[in-house]
Amino acid sequence: MRKLFLITFFVFVSAYAQEITFSGEAKPAGIIIAKGENITSATLNKQKLLIDKDGTFIFGFDSEAKGKFILRVKQKKQKEKVFTYVIEEKEYEKQSLSIPKKFVNPPKRFLKQINREAAKMKNARAKMAGVKTAYYNEGFVLPVDSVRITAEFGGQRILNGKKKKDHNGIDFGGNEGDSVYAITDGIVRIAGEKFYYNGNFVLLDHGQGLSSVYLHMSKLHVKNNQIVKKGELLGEIGSTGRSTGPHLHLGIQWFKKRIDPANVLNINLEQSSD
Repeated sequence: MRKLFLITFFVFVSAYAQEITFSGEAKPAGIIIAKGENITSATLNKQKLLIDKDGTFIFGFDSEAKGKFILRVKQKKQKEKVFTYVIEEKEYEKQSLSIPKKFVNPPKRFLKQINREAAKMKNARAKMAGVKTAYYNEGFVLPVDSVRITAEFGGQRILNGKKKKDHNGIDFGGNEGDSVYAITDGIVRIAGEKFYYNGNFVLLDHGQGLSSVYLHMSKLHVKNNQIVKKGELLGEIGSTGRSTGPHLHLGIQWFKKRIDPANVLNINLEQSSD
């Protein structure tokens, strides 16, 4: 039986916070889910948050987040509630990899493909921006049957000796053909095949700006615009795109902010890493 991993609950006590509950943790690459009654608006440092009809909303912090964040919540016939989060900067370890040269400096003949795929991703994410429904309300499960972390979130990638972008996800080791599951309910925004970097992959929209992406699969079992449930089969582990061997890369974002999947799935990296 596959294990369920629930978000750890942290209730932030305040003299006037009795009607709003929070789960998650305020830290770099962290995410918090909140719920309250009769909520009319919520902002995080002036960013307007999307609120489901049941009063659920979500907000997150980028991997490089630091400093003070102010959450303001308004409810019918009540004073505005204000919550302050102070986040300390986090340092990540560097990750060195040796990969085919074409994935470090792509040949010119692939640039049109890469740009076309980047535009497709951008357009898909734009569609998510106004979705108020909290599809993630059903909770989260692991995307694989067993946890074997081969690369953690956040480390700067050094590819063939050249500095590249930080690793914006977690890599789960596995065998080709192993099952890949949706971490929570959502809508398939892209079921992409043979993308230059991503290979065969799925981009899921979980509502309110929360999304997850599953890269490098050998085979897909879903289609564009399909509604999927938590734990539903999305595809199979593979090594397509920019990959050094069979694995699943799981990435999570809240709008453009990069979220550590370990903070969402409550994975103990010390126990699960190679």
